[in-house]
This record gives sequence, C-alpha cells and structure tokens, in this order.
Amino acid sequence: MKGFILAAGFGQRLRPITESIPKPLLPVGNLPLIGYAIKLLSYHGITELIINLHHQGKAIKDALGDGSDWGVQITYSQEDEILGTGGGLKRMHAVLEEGGPFVVLNSDTIQDVDLHRLIAVHKENHALATLVLRSDPRQGEFGQIEVDPEGRIRRILGQGEACAKLTPYMFAGVHIIEPRLLEYIPPDVNTCIMRYAYTKALEHGDPLFSMVSDGYWSDAGTPERYFEANVDALNQKMPLRHADPLAGYAVEPRRVVADVVRMGADVHLGEAVEIKPPTLLGDGVKLGDRASIGPYCVAATKVQLGKEARASHAILLEGAKLDAGEAVERIIVGKKARLPFAWPAKS
Repeated sequence: MKGFILAAGFGQRLRPITESIPKPLLPVGNLPLIGYAIKLLSYHGITELIINLHHQGKAIKDALGDGSDWGVQITYSQEDEILGTGGGLKRMHAVLEEGGPFVVLNSDTIQDVDLHRLIAVHKENHALATLVLRSDPRQGEFGQIEVDPEGRIRRILGQGEACAKLTPYMFAGVHIIEPRLLEYIPPDVNTCIMRYAYTKALEHGDPLFSMVSDGYWSDAGTPERYFEANVDALNQKMPLRHADPLAGYAVEPRRVVADVVRMGADVHLGEAVEIKPPTLLGDGVKLGDRASIGPYCVAATKVQLGKEARASHAILLEGAKLDAGEAVERIIVGKKARLPFAWPAKS
C-alpha cells in the first residue's frame, strides 16, 4: 500500500516565515512537521510514499532526499502550477492505479491514528473511501462531515442527504482512497477533493465510510496552533505511538518530567546564562553571556542569542539570531522574517 503526503501548499497563514522555509519543514520538538506524517505511515508498514510539491519544493526534497534516512522510499510529484488536494492526487492517478487503496495525509497535521484499523474498516465496508473523523467543537471551521449510525458518510460540507439521525464530526485529514475515486477529478485543474470528488461520489451513491478516532490531534496551520503543538511536545502531552518529539536530546536535570531543559550536541553557554524550562536547545545553539531563554522555547540548530538577549514563548528557527540585548516574546523567528502570535490562543 502506498502513502500520499500533501505538501504543496503555500502556508499562507504562516507568512512571512513560509516565504523562506516551507511549512512542512517547520520543527515541532525534534522533528519537522512532515516527519510526523512519514513516521506515522512507516510505523504502520507503509513505506512507499508519494509527496506532492510546489511551494519551496526543492527545500523539502533536499531535506528528505530519497527517504532512506527515514526508512521509506519517496517519489516526488512536482507541480508547476499548484493543483490542490484533488488535483495533486489526480496528477499521480496512473501511478496510484498500479496498486490498491492508498492512504492520504496532510503534512501539517500531527496525530495518533491506528492506520491498521482504518484499513480494516475500509475493507469491511467495501468503501470507495474511508475518512478519519473526530469529535471537535471546531468542526465547522475545519469541515463538517455527517455520518449515519452505521458510520456511512451522508453529508459533506453541507452537501448530501439530510437526515435527523446524522452525527456531525470533523475531518481529521487522513483518508484511505480507492484509485477509482480519482476518476471524478478532471486532470490538470486545481480542485479540492472534499468539494469536488467526495461530493460527486455522494451524488452517485458511492459508499463513503468513516472511522472515528480520539487519539492526539494537532493542526499546525496557524502561528498559534503551530506554537501550541510545540507546547504539547515540551509538556510531554503529545502521546504518539510512532514518534517521540523529544527524542535524541540530553536532559538536564536528568529527570523524565516536563520541567527540564533538553539540549542537543555542541551547545555553547556563556556566563550567567538563564534557561527556564521547558525549553529545547538544538545542536550548535549559542547563548551569550547573561542571555535568557524560556520558558516554552524551541531553539533549532545553530540559533544564536547575543549577550543579554532574552526569548520566551518563542520558536527560533534554524540559524536565527537575536542581537545583544534584544528581547522577544510570543514570536516565531527565522533567518529572514518574524511572525508574532497571540498565546494562549483565543478559542
């Protein structure tokens, strides 16, 4: 079985950060966002992957290579013009037809879902597609899916058969699809799979089913939700069977609790440095004399804080620098851009 990771988007809500680094490569703990999708698939034995690319595609390809470092084999689908969630899949229709059903994931969503169970539900119902759903008060924001008591999907985004016995859920961003579904999508057109393929399948009476999951779920589509995912990682409130967001770092003090500092290799600390946990310092981070970092900071590889610089509640991306005496809070800092955010985020 193949896995397809959607990674071609512009990351509009995270601009200007995503003008220089694609959203799938933004770190959450010790992994890039897309790394969680790759590890979820490989954990369930799905190692033949397709990743579609458009915005900053070369950076993603350079970072992941052929997938061998991740224990998978990656085929890239480079889109000259962005094709959307439907058109991106349609572009690889011929390749996907060579196998049976395939699993599709978003590259900016971290979740713990049992793909083995998803595959079993899909086969049991002889479904054209089976979508992972979750109960969430934000279902209107993310896209409401309504199912009958047998788990069959009857309405998508308000389209379909109305019935008093339907239960509304939110789409979790994971689905298993039969290649035949792609026949509903025209070639070389930017289309949304929800609004086009799935609504057409409903009109034709094709069997679309659901599997409800209550495992960990986090969408990193906005600055606030992206930061919140990192907070979950630092607080050890990201229970994932397939990945440890804090693996590979030394712990000071050496206790397995949230209230500690985690450090990579070659971290250089000046005199009288203050580190407030929970904080993660990546490889090659340098903190100048009397600098202060934390709480709730992730400093990626080769981040530098000058003398008496201060950072709290911040994500400092690879190579980011704070000048001497500079103070930042509630912000994402990259090499070329900065993006402030509100936290705690408004509900």
